[in-house]
Amino acid sequence: MINLKDYIKNPIELEYFEGLLSQLNEKSEQLTIATTEKDTGVYPTAIAPRELMRRELPFHSYEDIKQRYSTKEVVDCTLWLRKMHGGLGSSLDRSDYLKKYGRTTPGSKSTDLYIETEEFGDISLAEAQIIQASKKTSSFKRVVLQDLVNNDVKPILDKMWEKHSNLLNENFSRLESVIQQKLPTIKNGELTDERLAPAGHGFFGYEVFKGPRPEGENLIACIGNGEDLSSTPDRAIVNWMLTENIPVVMVTTTKTKRDMKGGQIALKVEGDKTFLTIVEKAQAEQAGQLEYFEHLGLREDDEDAFFNTNLVLINFNAVQHAEIALPDLIKNQKGEFMQLEGAMGSVLLNSDRLSRIKNKKLVHILNVNKENRLKFFNPIKNIDDFDHIKKNQEVDEEIFHLKKNT
Repeated sequence: MINLKDYIKNPIELEYFEGLLSQLNEKSEQLTIATTEKDTGVYPTAIAPRELMRRELPFHSYEDIKQRYSTKEVVDCTLWLRKMHGGLGSSLDRSDYLKKYGRTTPGSKSTDLYIETEEFGDISLAEAQIIQASKKTSSFKRVVLQDLVNNDVKPILDKMWEKHSNLLNENFSRLESVIQQKLPTIKNGELTDERLAPAGHGFFGYEVFKGPRPEGENLIACIGNGEDLSSTPDRAIVNWMLTENIPVVMVTTTKTKRDMKGGQIALKVEGDKTFLTIVEKAQAEQAGQLEYFEHLGLREDDEDAFFNTNLVLINFNAVQHAEIALPDLIKNQKGEFMQLEGAMGSVLLNSDRLSRIKNKKLVHILNVNKENRLKFFNPIKNIDDFDHIKKNQEVDEEIFHLKKNT
């Protein structure tokens, strides 16, 4: 018999995992996208009725926000940057690459991929995040950086922080890392420790509301991928959220052919209520709609499809009374073992659902167009992505002064 308390010391992670476990025997909802032949009430933004979009989707254009809320002043806030460093990134083979830097054991993508800089020499992307965050005090009154890690990656990050301890001051600080544990999985319908695995990045989306947070007024949290140096907001976005009291922002980008397999923001009509949701590739496959799903937003008569970037911002001035929900269970089958996982977007949209039942809206969508997407979304899915970033200097050039022709 598995005792979860033997594996989970963090009470918030225990609450999160028990919530996933409680959904194990529930029948998962089948999302089917509306078509001209059958109106299912599920509308990705590319095909959603315009009146429904206007009434039910709190949508904002980054280009409009940039124009209206840009400032050259230091924004009076505490910016809490939370960078996810836990993913191994198994699709990115780097065993030979790491030997160049005296490494034999992979960590996360952020700790294992290096850029060559004029000022700092060769540094990993995780180390670059520390340096970049320390410089953001020129834009925000106070910056707090927190690593979201697993036990394997934490020692690597700790060494980097020791190296850059001189950067810490009253305006730039580190908050203790959040460590995601490897947890039991399901085999033959029962919990087992024969295989252990983390329970998805939904934990970080749940824990940000429930766990310790930095002190300071006007607290804005930003959760982003650790290997993506673009996953940090600018002054315009933060100034807008504080000025207009925006509770939660999910950053999306206009879908391109490169994004055909990624999740899309959609509206779902249920009786007299309309809810926000994300339609994922796996759901489209189950519904026999994969080709339809992939081409939404790319067809001549479609409106823009909003591709989810997993970049999230939370304004704690505006979420004090929000009810926070658990994510929907994702059953990730790995051979004979089933990993129980949840997604960060699901935490936010399920929480928004609770708010909408009370006729309030929690989550706002901020869409970045194709021309500006690299400012906030520059993912590394494979080594080609990383080579492209280095070749095209797609990092914070003002800070890092990349060596040319890397």
